[in-house]
Amino acid sequence: MKIALIARADNSGLGTLSREFAEHLKPHKVLIVENGQFHVFPERYEAFETRRVASTDTITPNLANWLLEGTDVLLSIETFYSSDIVTLAREKGVKTALVTMFEMQSWPMPIKPDLFICPSTLDYQVMPNPKVYLPIPFNTDRLVWKQRTTANTFIHTASHGGMNGRKGTALLIEATRYLKSDVKIIINTWQGFFVTDSRIEVRLVNYKNYWQCWQEGDVVIHPQDYNGICLPISEAFCSGMALITTNIKPFNEWVPKECLFEPSGFYKTRAAAGLIEVDAAKIDPKVLAAKIDAMAGQDITAISLKGKKYAEENSWTVLLPQYLKVLTELCNK
Repeated sequence: MKIALIARADNSGLGTLSREFAEHLKPHKVLIVENGQFHVFPERYEAFETRRVASTDTITPNLANWLLEGTDVLLSIETFYSSDIVTLAREKGVKTALVTMFEMQSWPMPIKPDLFICPSTLDYQVMPNPKVYLPIPFNTDRLVWKQRTTANTFIHTASHGGMNGRKGTALLIEATRYLKSDVKIIINTWQGFFVTDSRIEVRLVNYKNYWQCWQEGDVVIHPQDYNGICLPISEAFCSGMALITTNIKPFNEWVPKECLFEPSGFYKTRAAAGLIEVDAAKIDPKVLAAKIDAMAGQDITAISLKGKKYAEENSWTVLLPQYLKVLTELCNK
């Protein structure tokens, strides 16, 4: 089975997933889609036959033909960047599979791929057929588990979104107004901003390798209003860190209950460029502050060990055969 992959080569979540899917599925061709706001690392795909295109450009027929030639299945994550390539693949008898990110599915889908691979139960609930549920695999050689014992240092990753992004950074900073504990909070961001609370250290960093984010600290704070997957939560947990996040689906299906705080209610909002209506959590910064206070200084040894088990169960070693089986079955239809 020959797989072609549409991939990102930057330090976004899509870049992280693309990198790991390429290294483990070993596609015979990779189309690198660049994004102007990120630094690109095309050398990550030097083991494969590659072409590059700017995300603002269309995937031309010549480029699409190159990608589909000799291909059995075309795989992409979140989007194909062009619905025309799905049409062309169907004409050529090439199967198409999309790893969904339901909340970000912004491209029109006049023609659906042959299979939606849903990485969370929430994705599986909202995405149309044909679909299959397959969790995101994690690279346990890179996300090396380390025992954490006491909740002393709290980490929050704002990444490129910063104060205006989807990471809950502004909410966390507001929560510190009600925080009673003398805790240390490190906010890692690609876009600097200023805070006055001496307990917060804002670090302007852009780690080349994503696993560097989780080598320091004991607890990751990541309030969620809605989402299908959240790589910072999963990667930190695989690395042995405790978590603080919202008690919502799908996270409450696997995050230890002692790591969850309750939303103050829910409201309807629209995701995927308004295509999908979802229930979003209302988050009270006072409740978030109380959760941080409750965990500060506590023994998190047992939570850290649960992270080790989670990493083992969701490793590429365990899940790669399932992905290959699903893609092989798709090709044989």
